[in-house]
Amino acid sequence: MKKVKYRFSLNYQKEEEWINEMSQQGWHLEKFSFGRFTFIKGEAGEFIYRSELLGDMGKKEKAEYLEFLTDSGITVVHEFAGWIYTRRAASEGPFELFTSNQSYIGYYQRILRYMIPLFLINLFMAFLNLFVSGVDGKLGWLNGSVGSINALVTLILLIPLGHVYRQKSKLEKEQQFFE
Repeated sequence: MKKVKYRFSLNYQKEEEWINEMSQQGWHLEKFSFGRFTFIKGEAGEFIYRSELLGDMGKKEKAEYLEFLTDSGITVVHEFAGWIYTRRAASEGPFELFTSNQSYIGYYQRILRYMIPLFLINLFMAFLNLFVSGVDGKLGWLNGSVGSINALVTLILLIPLGHVYRQKSKLEKEQQFFE
């Protein structure tokens, strides 16, 4: 039996918690894409899930990393747009993909390198469509509409960017304290 759920989250940690709650109810992630998650029915609490952005990893580095995960008993469930969901049998106990502040800081840096260009492109396009191209002429309504959408996306991206930046800064301060 399969179940498809639609959910859009700007916080990957909350999304991961939700996937694990679904697992506790016996629904195991099969694949995902933008806001669409496909689950299959199974034993409740059978797996623990983790998500990760691989983002800018090169092909060789990514292949080596995925092989390392497999060798560690971790299964890659699905990959989409640089994000992966992994799982491991709950009977093996909890697992983390990041084991130190430094590895978390590196991960947050990868997320920022992935999201900041999206933010800047949308900011530029909003400015271009709303102010430079103007809303005069035949296509003025189109420029205004597209510019408004870009401005909205820019504002929405501020939420996860702010969250990730705060988390990264907090870990960097903790690391400096212990050095």
